[in-house]
Amino acid sequence: MYDKNERLNVICLSNQLWDFPNWTNKRHVMSRLAAEGHNVLFIDPPINTGRVFLKQIQKGLWGLTRIISQVHKDPTKAVIYTPLNIVPSPEVTSSLHVGRIRKLARKYLDKKLRTVLWVYHVQIPYLERYIKNIEHDILVYDCVDNYAGFPQNSSFYSSVVPKNKVLEQEKFVSEQAELVFASAPGLVEKLKQYNDKVYFTPNVGDYLKFSKTSEFKDNLPADLEKIPRPRIGFTGALDEYKFDAELVGKAAQDHPDYSFILIGQMALKDREAGLHDLGLSGLKNVYFLGHKPYQTVEKYFAGFDVYIIPYQLNDYTVGGCFPVKFHDALSAGLPTVVTNLPAYRPFADVAYISETYDDFSANIKKAVEEDNEAKVNARTEVASKNTWEGKVETMLRYIRSVKRN
Repeated sequence: MYDKNERLNVICLSNQLWDFPNWTNKRHVMSRLAAEGHNVLFIDPPINTGRVFLKQIQKGLWGLTRIISQVHKDPTKAVIYTPLNIVPSPEVTSSLHVGRIRKLARKYLDKKLRTVLWVYHVQIPYLERYIKNIEHDILVYDCVDNYAGFPQNSSFYSSVVPKNKVLEQEKFVSEQAELVFASAPGLVEKLKQYNDKVYFTPNVGDYLKFSKTSEFKDNLPADLEKIPRPRIGFTGALDEYKFDAELVGKAAQDHPDYSFILIGQMALKDREAGLHDLGLSGLKNVYFLGHKPYQTVEKYFAGFDVYIIPYQLNDYTVGGCFPVKFHDALSAGLPTVVTNLPAYRPFADVAYISETYDDFSANIKKAVEEDNEAKVNARTEVASKNTWEGKVETMLRYIRSVKRN
């Protein structure tokens, strides 16, 4: 048995900033834990005090107080610590960061509660040092990506360890963890070789947020409203290692009367993309609207007729990718056309899964022409059963079931 009301301390080692432009699964989980009354200390990935750091300052994310303390609080009461690499030595900076985390834990966490060290960041240099020196009662490895499949030197934040070291560190944390969560079928199979307590916790959507898109249908953003329908939309990072610009180009050429709308940024290059960067500048029916804040992106969903996730099929995506945006689109009732990733297979009844470029293009046309109220209701019904609230509760149930020492 477990205490379903047990409060916890949570120290989260994240591989993306709390202030990342688009909310990630890490923030969705941790913000809900904090809002439920758990003590959350969220550790951003370390940032080098160079170009990226200056861009963060330019974006207004760093006031003088935060630069000095490197700590700020979110409205959910989560405490966010952003380590700065002030010397070019991962060995030195990792020790400094561990020491600071220990001090912050003593200040903000309740020593009477059990502490969960919740690890996402298996790419961080000297991960073993963090795990061995940060006091905790329960170690959780929450694997939401095939990190070894990332392109080398692709980190948005600071230098990361090479691929062989990522695999070594992932093996270490998996073997040490009391619990391992995995968000895609391929990740479950991979991690089972290290730990028999691997639980499939698939990515979900923000149903409460995106199910309200109909409220904005008569008041669309100005840059979207002027674009002709039908509108085929995509939102998210336009990174070359997963976003298939060639696939979008083919679909746009096949359907010259459809408008293809891209919203996002080249996240791993810390800059926004343009149609020229994507090789799509010659197509008049492709529109790039830049980055839009996650807090308002549902207003754009309200003006889409079809949602697409044109991801490449490669080691990274097939090995462990389950886009959060999939269930967000279903929550909005949108017909959703995707490539053939394993994570989508349980949802074949409510999504258009495409095995080839021709399938993807044909499915877009099919999605436009056959959409109806019954299909919208079927999508939203599935989305309502795949929510962040439900995922967090499932994770808490597993964590609380871990016996006390």
